[in-house]
Amino acid sequence: MNRAIRIIYAGGIAALVLAAATAAGQEQVRQREQVQQSTQERAGKREIIPGSELMTAAEREDYRRRFAAAKTDPERNRVRSDHVKAMEERASLRGLKLAVPVPPGSGKK
Repeated sequence: MNRAIRIIYAGGIAALVLAAATAAGQEQVRQREQVQQSTQERAGKREIIPGSELMTAAEREDYRRRFAAAKTDPERNRVRSDHVKAMEERASLRGLKLAVPVPPGSGKK
């Protein structure tokens, strides 16, 4: 009888451990999916920086800050056009041509 109780007790503990592991695994999957979704949403909303391949990380962050600080569409267009001119000059000094970025979902390649 004592042995049967130990077996039942061990089986119950094993079931609890398995249930906890399954729940933890499901939570990890849910969190991973949330991170992937938010990353994709940010990527879809993020400004594609013309000439980013010619910029340092600090320059890209500075551009993002200036672009975000612009309150109206005309201000954002001015920030973007000034930046494109500067990048075209930088590219021509290096003997390169500035690549024209294609926004995601535009259907162009």
